[in-house]
Amino acid sequence: MGEWQAIETAVSAALAGLTGSGGPLLATVRGRTAVDRKVLVAGLLRERLPAAYVMLGGRDTGDKEYRQAGPVMLTVLFASRSERCEQDARLGGAGVTGVTTLAESAATALRGLDLDGHRRLMLVDERPAGGDEATALWEQRYEVRPRPGDYVPLFNGYPLIGASSVVEVHVGELKRAASTFAFPGVDGVFERFAGTRERPIVWRGQLRAGDNAALNMIEQGLEDLVREGRPGMVFDPWARTFGDCVVSAFKRVGPRTRDDLTGQALQNFELEFIQLL
Repeated sequence: MGEWQAIETAVSAALAGLTGSGGPLLATVRGRTAVDRKVLVAGLLRERLPAAYVMLGGRDTGDKEYRQAGPVMLTVLFASRSERCEQDARLGGAGVTGVTTLAESAATALRGLDLDGHRRLMLVDERPAGGDEATALWEQRYEVRPRPGDYVPLFNGYPLIGASSVVEVHVGELKRAASTFAFPGVDGVFERFAGTRERPIVWRGQLRAGDNAALNMIEQGLEDLVREGRPGMVFDPWARTFGDCVVSAFKRVGPRTRDDLTGQALQNFELEFIQLL
């Protein structure tokens, strides 16, 4: 199965699996080509509603300097209909699933959706997309974002930050220490090597937990590591290992917030290690 087909299949399956009131939320889920907007909407409204079209929109702009391709972009278009009024098609009513309910359920299911273990789906934006006196349309755009590595970063065999947190590992430079001297009339500089010095390693990202109490426990554990100063092994997302590391600082970056979709407690952070040897 090709990359594009695998993404469309995974997203369509997740949408088809949405349930509510004892049954599927969507009567129709279909992959479509992103053709002319009027043609697309007309086709969607001919489907059995409520319905969703999944459309791959190519790749976003990538790294121009190294000619690296950008992430895959995806659009999901929802439609709902009510024979009574537009408000029911939008917000829901007796026997009608509103398009906003569809959007909220889809965002919860798709945001962070695991695609082949190496990529995940991220919600970029969403907005109303038109309608009439009986129908309502809603559009969501997603980005297929590569994971920052193949593994969960560990310290002494433990993840430290919880299963849902997002982190990147930045490995600093390895520097040598030396004393230099020169003799008058002699070209060049003589160097006496004095070994390497500490290497900084930083975990940078966002702590995520189900509620404030769970996030408090993660933060307390990180602060305890700073106080203890025990050396250990850092295992980064690319299977690189760095021995004799100690946690030197835990920094909260900005205020604690809450995820509007999942309700998770969020805290941007930096966790600094120093590799001693």
